[in-house]
Amino acid sequence: MAKPLLNRRTFIGAVGAAGLLGTVRSGLRAQTGDGTVSGVRFAGDLDVMAPPSTDAYFFSEEAMLREVGEPILRTPGDVEAVAYNFPSWHTSPYMEERFGKGWTEFETLKDARPLFHGHLWPKFPLWGYFDESDPAWAAREIDAASDHGLSAWMIDWYWHDGVQFYHEQLERGFLRAPNRAKLKFALMWANHDWKNVYPAKNPDEAAVLLPQTHSVEDFRKVTRYCIDRYFGEPNYWRLNGALVFGIFDVNKVIHYLGEDGTKRALEEMRSAVMKAGLGELHIQSNNGHGGIEGKLRQLGVDSATTYQTMAWTYTRARGMANAYGEGAAESIRAWKKQRSACNVPTFPDCPVGWDDSPRFGLGSHPAVGRSPDQFERLVRAARHFVADEKARVVYISAWNEWTEDHTLLPDTIWGYSYLEALRRAIGSRHG
Repeated sequence: MAKPLLNRRTFIGAVGAAGLLGTVRSGLRAQTGDGTVSGVRFAGDLDVMAPPSTDAYFFSEEAMLREVGEPILRTPGDVEAVAYNFPSWHTSPYMEERFGKGWTEFETLKDARPLFHGHLWPKFPLWGYFDESDPAWAAREIDAASDHGLSAWMIDWYWHDGVQFYHEQLERGFLRAPNRAKLKFALMWANHDWKNVYPAKNPDEAAVLLPQTHSVEDFRKVTRYCIDRYFGEPNYWRLNGALVFGIFDVNKVIHYLGEDGTKRALEEMRSAVMKAGLGELHIQSNNGHGGIEGKLRQLGVDSATTYQTMAWTYTRARGMANAYGEGAAESIRAWKKQRSACNVPTFPDCPVGWDDSPRFGLGSHPAVGRSPDQFERLVRAARHFVADEKARVVYISAWNEWTEDHTLLPDTIWGYSYLEALRRAIGSRHG
């Protein structure tokens, strides 16, 4: 299928010509009340967020090598690139009950507006709005992922004491796609409170739609559900032969079960998987391991990484922008810090970008000035970073986080450029 070509200079110019920047003021006042947010500066009669200085934008080859600390990068050939998949781009009954028939988070994306001159919004899927729970659309995504170097998706999985949503993408779409064998998958239990961010003033003030709690009995239900629905699938992703199961926030589990209870729950989970004849289980901490890095192995965790490194490293005050190049450099520092602190193997995460302004408007903290070449350098650094590991895994944030502006899927500004950058940086899986 021919890939549409975009004249980005013409497109960006058209954004201003269409008057989109001039519509910002009224939209932002609707979100923030009086139109003022701490950290926001003003330009004439338009409320804007101040972009960083231009000399901070670029993550150059020299800057990347300086952060890595070596003059030449290693390029191991057996690296697995795994992208997080946020499956909110289809109708899900739980969400429809709250936001209306046919609602998806695409509605939030459609309302996104630029916050300052040069802020590249709106961004939309180049393929148009689609239903990822449709096997035909899932097949198209699988082809794009596999053909550009991805080995697997780490799919965000939502289970709140038996209440589920967004699982339709996996169960109705991916697992029924005719080409599903081309791509592996694993689950990351996104065990955080679910909030109304469609939009909200900021994350702290977003209303909780569905709180997350944990119990030993609920862990048993999760284990049984995963054994029955997922773990036996032939393309479920394994590391060193073990099924990978991620937990976004291990500290959340500890909050409810304590450290001893968490250890017992994970041991019981492993035992149940083994008794089901499915082999070993590899449990991964995917984000919330702050303060327990030195206890992960004792808790029963096998590896660690961070979902969207940039969101947790470069962040300054909300209502302010920082440069992607700054976030990329700080991501590499975060990999090193994580490896030093954790007593289990760690894997680097490479953010495509970061901009949560579709969800939070002036309460956001976008990374601006991103580009495919800078992302490619970050992935090359990650490939070098895992060269000595037994399991060589590089995470990508993300496949499709449209409302946080980190998506490998083609959009209306960058086209296929990020997928092509990934393939150059990681190497093609198909020769």
